[in-house]
Amino acid sequence: MTSVVHLGAPSDRSRYGAAQAVRAELSKLRSLRSTKWTMLVVVAGSLLLTFLATNHIQRHGPGAFNGFDPTNQSLTGMALGSLAIGVLGVLTITGEYGSGTIRSSLAATPRRTLFLTGKAMVVGAVTLVVGEVMTFACFFLGQGILKGQAPTATIGQSGVLEALVLSGAYMALLGLFGLGLGLVIRNTAGALTAYVGITFLLPVVLQPLQAHGNPGRFAPEQILANSVATVVHQSGQLAPATGFLWMVFYCAFVLIIANMLLARRDA
Repeated sequence: MTSVVHLGAPSDRSRYGAAQAVRAELSKLRSLRSTKWTMLVVVAGSLLLTFLATNHIQRHGPGAFNGFDPTNQSLTGMALGSLAIGVLGVLTITGEYGSGTIRSSLAATPRRTLFLTGKAMVVGAVTLVVGEVMTFACFFLGQGILKGQAPTATIGQSGVLEALVLSGAYMALLGLFGLGLGLVIRNTAGALTAYVGITFLLPVVLQPLQAHGNPGRFAPEQILANSVATVVHQSGQLAPATGFLWMVFYCAFVLIIANMLLARRDA
């Protein structure tokens, strides 16, 4: 007698792919109470800082505007935004380690590379949208304040649109950088300290070496302020595209390390 073996349908887990991982991570991001507050700080804080910076510069005399970059001045508020975006990136993963939900997350997505891919795609997409909105909002606010009082810029001018688009995308890279640090360190306080130290304090530490190749220009916040968000090139600083590629490298490096550690360590 020949027996017939009926093969059941594949289990849900075997069909769990990138789309399911992204939906799960998006749901978790929405449920984070810190997400809405961080987004509010990003937008409101950046606009406020831009208002203060541009309102201050318009009081200067005409001779103070030699080499003035109105686009870069309008994007001053991005400094606060870059901090808040990095905090969001860190919290999306350290929050799970702190609450213990990382165990259920990895149980639902046992392929850890897929888990990290889904989280990175969500963090990258959300911070990209927020970054671009924030960048253009700061630009238009700043130009509105400078109009009639100082030189202004328009999107149609050479280099302006590139600076705006790259600056918004740079915010997404900072969010991914924070995510990578959070996954490597797995502690909110430690990861935030590392992010602030690398992004904001490193240029200060390297300041004495400015005459020796100016290594501080390779620090993330310096790249944003003096390279990516500029139209008027500053002497001794990286070109916008070069600076942006350096930040891509930093993100790739920290996320690769994070993926290796995620695969080897217990939850």
